[in-house]
Amino acid sequence: MKSNFKSNIFKSLKQRRKNQFTFSIPIITLLIYISLGVFFALLVFNIITIMLFKNVDDVNLKDQARSKYERHTVNRAERGKITDRDGNVLARDTEAYNIAVIVGQDFDNHIEDKNEVAKVLSEIMNMEEKEILKVIDDGIKNNRYQVEFGSKGRNIDYKAKRLVEEKELKGIVFTPVVKRSYPNGVFASHLIGMAELNEDGDMNGAVGIEKEYNKELTGKDGFKDYNVDSWNYIVPGTMESEEAVDGLDVELTIDSNIQLYLEDSLDDMQEHFEPEELFAFVADAKTGEILGAGQRPSFNPDTREGFGTSWLNMLYEYQFEPGSTFKVFTLAAAIEEGKYDPNQYYTTGNRQVMDATIYDWEKSGWGTITYNEGLQYSSNTLMMDLLDSVGPKKMLEYYQSFGFGTPTKSEFNTEASGQIVWDNELQQKTSSFGQTISVTPIQMIQGFTALLNDGMMKKPYVVQSVVDPETNEEIYRGQERNLGQVISKETAEKTMEEMSTLVAGSLDINSMYALDDYQVTGKTGTAQMYDEKTGGYLTGEYEFITSFIGYAPVEDPRIIVYYGIKRASKNKSETWDFGVSRGFNPLMERSLKYLDVKDVQNSQEIKTIKMEDITGQNIEDVDVLQNDLLKQVYVGEGTKVEDYYPKNEEMLPSEVLVIVTDGERTMPDLRGFSKRDALLIMDYLGLKSNFKGEGYVTAQTIKPGEPLGDKQKVNFTLQMKDPNN
Repeated sequence: MKSNFKSNIFKSLKQRRKNQFTFSIPIITLLIYISLGVFFALLVFNIITIMLFKNVDDVNLKDQARSKYERHTVNRAERGKITDRDGNVLARDTEAYNIAVIVGQDFDNHIEDKNEVAKVLSEIMNMEEKEILKVIDDGIKNNRYQVEFGSKGRNIDYKAKRLVEEKELKGIVFTPVVKRSYPNGVFASHLIGMAELNEDGDMNGAVGIEKEYNKELTGKDGFKDYNVDSWNYIVPGTMESEEAVDGLDVELTIDSNIQLYLEDSLDDMQEHFEPEELFAFVADAKTGEILGAGQRPSFNPDTREGFGTSWLNMLYEYQFEPGSTFKVFTLAAAIEEGKYDPNQYYTTGNRQVMDATIYDWEKSGWGTITYNEGLQYSSNTLMMDLLDSVGPKKMLEYYQSFGFGTPTKSEFNTEASGQIVWDNELQQKTSSFGQTISVTPIQMIQGFTALLNDGMMKKPYVVQSVVDPETNEEIYRGQERNLGQVISKETAEKTMEEMSTLVAGSLDINSMYALDDYQVTGKTGTAQMYDEKTGGYLTGEYEFITSFIGYAPVEDPRIIVYYGIKRASKNKSETWDFGVSRGFNPLMERSLKYLDVKDVQNSQEIKTIKMEDITGQNIEDVDVLQNDLLKQVYVGEGTKVEDYYPKNEEMLPSEVLVIVTDGERTMPDLRGFSKRDALLIMDYLGLKSNFKGEGYVTAQTIKPGEPLGDKQKVNFTLQMKDPNN
């Protein structure tokens, strides 16, 4: 019984274990089935999604598949060239290279000899070896793959690249890039401008003609699109292409030879005076073409050196009070209105205008003198009298007709307009002699063309042509353009006649601008500068813009040169005494000789003075000595000519002629003579000279008429004429 009971219990437990075992299998299986079902459901869902939308993780599979077999290449268009009037290239695209050095030791071609690499790279980059080493060491320290050297390691030319490659140094990598090349460096930089690559790798003009003609200079890139198969062969019928179209070429009116003379002149002036600003412009007097343009500070568009120091294109954007150079336009208006008689007398000194007293630069004046003498002295009171004679309303119309107060509508959209301030009598009076009114250099050149072309004003221009280099088709042609008859032909001729006395006149005011081989004339200007702090003018001794605008030859003008200097910091007094002649004279003379201009001063019309050998003749018998056409200097008190200087066959009016008479040599009276003339005379006499001050002789240690005997040296005291003339 007991045994059966145990047996039943055992069977029951065994049956329960069996039941438990058979129950656990379906649960696991079910979980597996459920997992498999979910997996396949998701798989099917993804397949359907891909089939419908063809997109996985925001990646378009269709595009990805297409990109695997599609090819797209870009053929870069070349930016158009900028050339001078003779086709000499001033700006063009060239291939250049950027330098990098691989410093990561885990990469192939990594640097091995950093000292040798630094030494070689220093020869082609504007960096010292130690600077290069520092960049390399920083890269190694920071576990970089490679290092670069900023702007100093960019735009390396092919020649420099080859020099480095010949050293066969590991670690140096050259990446080819397109560079805009300016082969002449600092050369009409603000006019030509500069272009550089933007973030998209496109070349865009930043300043100058490069910017203003960016659309024309920029070409259109070409392309090639095609498909390839699994073996990378082109699939027939899939090729689509478009050829690159290069940009148009822009030819300027600039003459590279004249521009070179101009840059040399500015460099010399910059070194000698160290001014705040300088400018020089050369224009064709007949057509208005700009033959040369430069300024300081400037920049080198090829190296970027100096870029950003001055953004202003001074020819078109520089607005300033011109000073006395503006007086020629007041003169022309007065002549046109019949209010100017060169022989009429007037009283100099000052004029009371509203609550101000306006003076001549010589405050005490010169007494009562003729209009022409007042013009030579650059008298402010004369200009105010002429303004009164013409009338303010009429005078304003003349200034406007000469183009002042309005842009010349040049090639530059940023051109300034200047300003004619005409609200009251004081502003009107000061404008008549070039203060209060503001102008641009291009306006002054434009106005001068009217004076030199029978009253017909010419529009200045700097773009000669725009040409398609592929077809040679001329898209645009710059040409001489008449802007209107500003004054009559008779007035223009009379104005030029009066202006001819400004350099070679009887008063010898501006003889420093005289040239040996050409007769030059023009107008000086020394304009006061506005003081933003006080609202008036700067009162310092040399706080001026000194300028000269002149032309030559006088009888048949070929070129106009406008030269200016602002606030010299060295040799300041020379800008008062000699103006800008140091820069103007060589620029004018070299340009005229290059253009093969023959000065008609050798004709009778110029009234040159014929000279013959007068040695041994009695002074009273020499006709040329019986008038005041020449500035005669006598050494001795004899009656017979023993020697003379210079021994030229022809001389110009107001040139210095030294006559040595028989008998004892005596000291000539050189008071009123310029330093230049005094030096020449003393050199001829074999005497050493010492000068105190600047300007014109006011005293001499050997008195006039005193026997020279064995004297070897003479001291001169100089005093400058007021520069505000």
